[in-house]
Amino acid sequence: MTFSIVARDERTGRLGVAAASHFLGVGRLAVWARPGVGAVATQAFVDPAYGPRGLDLLAEGNSPRYALDRLIADDPDQGQRQVALVDAAGAVAVHTGRHCYAEAEHWTGPGVSAQGNMLGAPGIPRAMVEAFLDAEGDFAGRLLAALRAGERAGGDARGRQSASLYIVSANRAEPPVAGVEVDLRVDDHDDPLEELGRLVELHRAYVDIGVIFTPGVVSGDRAPEDDEVAQALAALSRAAGLLPGQAEPLMWTAIVLARAGRLDEAAKASAEAVAANPDLGRFFDRLREQGVVPGA
Repeated sequence: MTFSIVARDERTGRLGVAAASHFLGVGRLAVWARPGVGAVATQAFVDPAYGPRGLDLLAEGNSPRYALDRLIADDPDQGQRQVALVDAAGAVAVHTGRHCYAEAEHWTGPGVSAQGNMLGAPGIPRAMVEAFLDAEGDFAGRLLAALRAGERAGGDARGRQSASLYIVSANRAEPPVAGVEVDLRVDDHDDPLEELGRLVELHRAYVDIGVIFTPGVVSGDRAPEDDEVAQALAALSRAAGLLPGQAEPLMWTAIVLARAGRLDEAAKASAEAVAANPDLGRFFDRLREQGVVPGA
């Protein structure tokens, strides 16, 4: 009931999994990953336990092939499962059970596996792997390109409903949630991949906004250093380009400028932010009262 991709980004070592389906909230059941360990897609007559159990086996140092063989051996309904794993070294293993509904198939490449069942046409996993390997841009964009290729090639035979994209860091993290870099889900939408693409752009913008949260830049007792201000303003400018007409980047720009003592520029940025979102007027007043920005 799903087409999906698991992959390791050869440039950064990040691990990711993405899926689309005519099923409510595919991301809740099908996509799993752990920083520095691996990624798993579990689908068809889905057993979500394959996700955490597979990652536990990979974390113990087992290969994806060994982990998958263990999972299948313990499952009396293995013929109804479709599962793929990739580990931190880029090794992959995939299983398409003989009772999965047609079209059901998979295709692998270096550091990547795509798989699907209830597909609208044959050849979709191969199209997805080729799209991923050929795509330019960041890891999220390449995973999204693979899903879009799968949809163009025929997608889910029943139609569209949900999509998910999940990326974790190359290195192990404790707790593992600290290494989650992208976690985006579209649970129910007429065009879930278009909506997922919009969320990926939002994610990129908020990654840039997150640059400002260095101690002292927008909070704390000290004034930010010149290089911190320059870095923050550059990131906020990129975010503003991704969020046209939205007040959030302007708001933080005004705060950074005010804390740097550039009050005329801060006043201009804050006026633009309030024009875009009048509720921010009171917010700026509270920041002045709190001493976060100068009273002027």
